[in-house]
Amino acid sequence: MHLSTPKALRKIITTNHKRILVDGQQTSPLQAMSVAFNYHKIHIEETSTCLRVAGVDPVIRNDKFLIKKQALNY
Repeated sequence: MHLSTPKALRKIITTNHKRILVDGQQTSPLQAMSVAFNYHKIHIEETSTCLRVAGVDPVIRNDKFLIKKQALNY
């Protein structure tokens, strides 16, 4: 099922599974949550043995408005 980032984080936190797979690789719940922050929508599939997490809609970062450290002269 596709979930938004906050709902996916709640699902990862409340899971009782010891195995969490992110894109086919076993990770900890904390690593799965950090991957979830990079996506707007996350696909979570819960089976009897594990929880599978995959990103669907990535967050696009716009570097145009970031302040560059080299441009600051104090």
